[in-house]
Amino acid sequence: MRRKIIQKISVFNVLVLVLVILIPFITNQKVQAASLQQAYVRFDRLKASTAITGLVCAKTAVVDVTESNVVVTFPTGFSLGLAATFTVNTSNLPSGATAWAGIGTATDVTNQVVTFPSSNLTADTLYCFNWINTAAVTTGTAGNDKTGTIASGGNSSTYATSIVSSPDDQIAITASVPATFTFYLSGNTDTFAGNLSTTAQLSNGVTATVATNASSGWVTWVKSANAALNSGSTGATIATIGTVDNTVTALTGGNYGYLLDVTFTDSGTGTGTVTQSANYGQEYDGNSSNTGGTLSTSFQPIAASNGTTDGDTMTLKALARISAVQAAATDYTDTLTVVAAGRF
Repeated sequence: MRRKIIQKISVFNVLVLVLVILIPFITNQKVQAASLQQAYVRFDRLKASTAITGLVCAKTAVVDVTESNVVVTFPTGFSLGLAATFTVNTSNLPSGATAWAGIGTATDVTNQVVTFPSSNLTADTLYCFNWINTAAVTTGTAGNDKTGTIASGGNSSTYATSIVSSPDDQIAITASVPATFTFYLSGNTDTFAGNLSTTAQLSNGVTATVATNASSGWVTWVKSANAALNSGSTGATIATIGTVDNTVTALTGGNYGYLLDVTFTDSGTGTGTVTQSANYGQEYDGNSSNTGGTLSTSFQPIAASNGTTDGDTMTLKALARISAVQAAATDYTDTLTVVAAGRF
C-alpha cells in the first residue's frame, strides 16, 4: 500500500513538473500572435484635429489562416465615429495591392478599436481598403510615434504615424504665367510681279504673324506713309481711292488707283477666331484680284481675333491699276507700317 502511494505521488509530481514547463509555453503561444508580413495605415491628412479618410493595407502571413474580420486600432487621442460612419471602398489602391475580400462597413467601434468584416484571405497577399467618410476619424494632437495595430486571422502588426500642427501637411504651390505676345513680318519689301497696267494687279505680298495668350485676342493695324505710290523722279502719283468706311473699293471701270487687300489664316489653335468685321478690317476684306481697301496715313485695323493663338497670319498685298497716261517711272514707292497689340 505504501509503495502504491509513493508511486502515485511520483506520477503526480511528474505531471506537475510537466505542467510547470508547458503552461508558460502554451500561454505564451496564445498571447503572441504571428505578425503580418506588412501592415500600414495611410491617413489622408496628417494635420492635427482634422476629420480624415484613409487607407488600410496588410500582407497576410505565409501560412494560410482563417479570417472573418479585420480589426484596426487607431492611435490614442484620435476621435472615432460610430461603426456606421466607417464606410469603405476598394478604389485607387496602391500598385500590386488586391481589394480586401469581404470588406464592408465596420460592425463595431469600441474605444480605439474598429472591427470590419472580412472574407478568408489568400496567404502572402497584400490586401487594402479605404474608409471614405470623414465623420469616421478625427486626428488628435500633434506628435510623433503615434501607434496602432492591424489584426486579422490571429495575425497582427503595429503601425506608427505622425500628426503635425504648424506648418501642417499641405504645400501651397504658386505660379505665374507672363503675358505673351509675338509679332513678325515675313519680309520688309514687297513688289508687283510685273509692270503696272490698266489691269488691276496684286503685289506678291508680305505675311504678318501674331501669337499671344491675351484672353481677348489681338488687333493688327496698318498705315501708309503717303496713301499713294509716289515717284520721286517724276513727281507722279498713284493715289489711293475711296474712303475708309468698312466697304471695299473696286478697281474697275473708270477707277484707277492704289489699294490694300488683306487675307488671313486662323491658326486653329487657342481660343480665338480671326475676323475682319466692321471697324476691324472689313475695309480691307477684298479677297479678289481687283478689290481692296482705302489706305490712310493714320492707323486702320486690318484684322482682329477674340482669343488666344499660337500663330494667326495675315497676308498684305498692294493692289494697283493705272490709266494709260500714268507717267512712266521705276521708282514708285510707299511705306506701310504694320503693328499689332494683344487685348489682355
